[in-house]
Amino acid sequence: MMETLAEYLNERGVVFDKNGNHACCFPHVTNISAKTGLKHVTKVPEDDAKVEAILTEELFPEFPSSEMDSDYREALESDIVASAQKLVQVLQASGQRRKALRGAIHEGNEKGLLLDEEGACTKLELLELLRDVNTRWSSTLTMIDRLLVDYPAVKLLLERPEHADLAKHLLSDIELTVLGDIREFLNVFHAAQQIVSAEKTPTLSIFIPVFEKLISMFHNLRSHKPNIAHAIDASIGKLEEYMAKARSTKIYAVAMYSPNSPQPANKIPPH
Repeated sequence: MMETLAEYLNERGVVFDKNGNHACCFPHVTNISAKTGLKHVTKVPEDDAKVEAILTEELFPEFPSSEMDSDYREALESDIVASAQKLVQVLQASGQRRKALRGAIHEGNEKGLLLDEEGACTKLELLELLRDVNTRWSSTLTMIDRLLVDYPAVKLLLERPEHADLAKHLLSDIELTVLGDIREFLNVFHAAQQIVSAEKTPTLSIFIPVFEKLISMFHNLRSHKPNIAHAIDASIGKLEEYMAKARSTKIYAVAMYSPNSPQPANKIPPH
């Protein structure tokens, strides 16, 4: 499209450069980067994981050992996100099952039957599970987040004899841990997206600052979550690819030096 536009304008004496006037779409780049990371979650490199553990212990001795145990690796390689999607799909398959989950939340709250990850009694709001959409990374985040919130009630429901046929979809403790790590990974994208969507002025000027901050946040997360470093690296690589494209044009520099341009990059909370 940019080539056609450049050709059209140049024929009419209007100087227009197809590369110099091309601006990347923030949500599009974010979606591609997030989906790339999710795609690489299951691709755990054997050798790199061991090297990662050694390097993390040397560079960040304050953190516990980062060597990935076999159960965590198995949960990643088995595609824990797909398992979560299947569990949500099963529980949302009919109005009867949705009603049963609401009943489990209500009963669990009334009788103190809901237990959190530490075994303490907890209470839940009456919230439905949410399905995700393949084309939107943020829907995967909301699906995972809601499932983790509702999981005490999900477990209570599926451990009942009348739902024995569905119990196979329950997640183990380590699978829940992995899912929580993936939620934390996706929340980094969410933090950046919230900053941009909150602006009421054109956001072209903050494209590069926000993505630089986003990459920095991922490097920080990488040191805390070395078990999913391979997925984080995949997202960083995609972000850097688009950053290189953005730096090939002067349009961002012009927008950044505009006296009316917003400067929200520092608003992103440290991860």
